[in-house]
Amino acid sequence: MRSAPAEGDAGAAAAALLGVLGVSAALVPAEPQVVAVAGVVAGGLALTGLDWGRAGRLVLRLKWFYLSLVVFYGVWPTGGGDWGTGLQVAGWRIAALMLVVVLVVWMTGRFPRPALVRALGGILGGPRQVLGGWGERFARRLFLALAMFEGERVALEQRRAGLRGVRRARLAQVREWLVLRLDQALAGGGAVTAELPAESAMISGWRIPKAALAWLWAGVAAVWWMVLGAGF
Repeated sequence: MRSAPAEGDAGAAAAALLGVLGVSAALVPAEPQVVAVAGVVAGGLALTGLDWGRAGRLVLRLKWFYLSLVVFYGVWPTGGGDWGTGLQVAGWRIAALMLVVVLVVWMTGRFPRPALVRALGGILGGPRQVLGGWGERFARRLFLALAMFEGERVALEQRRAGLRGVRRARLAQVREWLVLRLDQALAGGGAVTAELPAESAMISGWRIPKAALAWLWAGVAAVWWMVLGAGF
């Protein structure tokens, strides 16, 4: 991995970032047709290179959120429908969320973190970077916090194993520790940075995935044509 992203690297990363955001925004209503098309887009990107193990771990880490969607839409269905309709709505929303996770895993696995940081920083900095270096600092801390969230499971298990006392007290201590670690990551703490996992091996010998970007933006056009054309 190169230490400093070239201009073309950051531009390609920005195209991927905006494309993933475009598909993700179209998935917010979780309409079945849009979810199906987004699934085809995600599947095509996965064929260009995806860390399936990492994607599976992140998808499973949201299992309690999936359960909350099932309970919310199944017990209190929206639009006057019955519980069966509510469960269908929950299912499509869960599928949409899983697709967003897959898209993010693909993007962060195919583009070096420095290029993504520079791309997001450039977008947040505004035209001609009128906000100065704020955008890139925020982007760096955001990706640092996301990487910490993904790689914190081992450290969390070690921390939990070393605690004593009743279960409620142990949970409170773990929660306080996680909040502290997240604060350190968002503040750019060096100690947290040193413990982060290495980037995906797919980035070794990295080249701009031009065909994948073309497929992604074709998918953006397709999902938004469906959203705007059907009036979802």
